[in-house]
Amino acid sequence: MACLALMLASGGVSYAAAKITTKDIADSAITGKKIKDATIGTVDLGPSAKAVMGVRAYADVTVDAAFDATRTHGFATVTRPKTGVYCLTLTDPAIDPAATSPVVGVDWDNSSGANLAAYLSKSAHQCPEGTDIGVRTFTFVAGANNKPSNTVSFTILVP
Repeated sequence: MACLALMLASGGVSYAAAKITTKDIADSAITGKKIKDATIGTVDLGPSAKAVMGVRAYADVTVDAAFDATRTHGFATVTRPKTGVYCLTLTDPAIDPAATSPVVGVDWDNSSGANLAAYLSKSAHQCPEGTDIGVRTFTFVAGANNKPSNTVSFTILVP
C-alpha cells in the first residue's frame, strides 16, 4: 500500500509539472516571497527589466588618466585637461548623459593618499566640447581648502 501511495504521489508531481502552464496561473499570483532566492537570473528577464536594472557603461580610471581596459566598457576616451578634472566620452550615442545619473566612487586600491574624493561634474566643467561626462577629484586636508588631485583613481557606472 505504501509503495502504491509513493508511486501516486510522485506521479502526481510529474503530471502537475507537465500539465500546469502559465495560462493556468492567475496574474500576480506568484509574488517575490514565493520565488526561491537565486532562481531567477537576468536571462529570465525581459528587455525592459534588463534596461532598468543594467549598467550600460562602466570604467575604472587610473591616476594616469587612462582606462583599466579589463574593467571598462562603453567609454571611448578619457582626458585630464587640468589637475583633478577628468573628461570622459561614451561609445554609445543612445546614452543621453543629461538623462542618466552616473555613480562615481574612489578606487582606493589604485589611489594614493588619504581623504580622497571623486565627484560627478554634470556640466563637464572645464572639459572640451563633445565631452559626455566630467569627474572631479580632490584631496582633503584638515583646516584647509579642498585641493584638486591627480592621485585619485575612480570607478564610474552609467545606468
